[in-house]
Amino acid sequence: MRKKIISLCTLLALLLLVVSPGCIKKAARKPAPKKPHVTAFYMEPGSGGSFASLEKYSKHINIFSPLWLTVQGDGSIKDVTDPKTLKFARDKGLKIVPLVNIAESNDIVLTDPRIRDKTIINLVALLKKYKFDGYNIDFEFIPKGTKNFVEDKTLLTKFMSILRDHLKPMGKIVNMSVIPHFEVGTEVSGIYDYRALAPLVDVVTIMLYDRHQAGGPPGPVSPLKWAETNIKTSINQGFKPSQICVGVATYGYDWPTNQSGGFSRPTKEILKQAKEKGIEVKWSDQFQEPYYVYKDPTTGASREVWFETHQTLSQKIDLVYKYKLHGICIWRLGFETPSFWDVISKKIK
Repeated sequence: MRKKIISLCTLLALLLLVVSPGCIKKAARKPAPKKPHVTAFYMEPGSGGSFASLEKYSKHINIFSPLWLTVQGDGSIKDVTDPKTLKFARDKGLKIVPLVNIAESNDIVLTDPRIRDKTIINLVALLKKYKFDGYNIDFEFIPKGTKNFVEDKTLLTKFMSILRDHLKPMGKIVNMSVIPHFEVGTEVSGIYDYRALAPLVDVVTIMLYDRHQAGGPPGPVSPLKWAETNIKTSINQGFKPSQICVGVATYGYDWPTNQSGGFSRPTKEILKQAKEKGIEVKWSDQFQEPYYVYKDPTTGASREVWFETHQTLSQKIDLVYKYKLHGICIWRLGFETPSFWDVISKKIK
């Protein structure tokens, strides 16, 4: 009888070995794609109604990144932090990661160690004062005359390294915004050493807008293939997909047809004009972006408008899922139409 019991146990064990893998395989679930983060850049006061958008759509936002801090040439910080908005965002449970820019493309903050260290000390003091969750460093250096900021590449990396050494022991976030490399002149984008910066930042916003801008001829703001190539370039040059936040625009440009000298306008204003004046909005299959042409009522001259909409946003979110990126970073609150948030609500639950 004991032998029969042992044999029965052995048989059951063998059956478990045979059946279990199949059962486990059947029960296995494909992991759901990671929910992308939504970062919202913010400016107020000024046109565009940033606070109104924040108030209405904060439930869709993870990180609130207001442009409140500007580094001056002497290392001081121009601080326009709004306590009311700060409290509102914090009460909504958002991470507060201010965008830090630099006045007049002044690279003395990089070239002079004394000014650099003073800048970082002042940033740390403000972070403690307001209990910010971190910073997003948005240092953009636009060439003037013969000055070539590409020479400052290692100095910008050094700045980020020192800042990280101060912020990470405090448990703070170190983010950065960078200009894309593909089909952007090195005189503008060459200061960003992606491979060297990658270990220093938690998240990097690749500013995937302004393929065409006011100073140049008319064209798409963020053509889809160009945006995707820049994502792949960023990965190939050192950033991990999980670090990359896709910068998405909520605006466009209005140019004289076939000429430079345009100006930027919020998407909501561009669409409002088209509706009021009965202008036909067209879609470029080549660039995957809307545009229209109209006559200036004052001069009678032809003008051309290219802009980003909820359709282009939807495509950019698809790229986030395709490459398993961190999320989207919206420039900026207040320029968008409600349809932008409809897309975010649908695609980022």
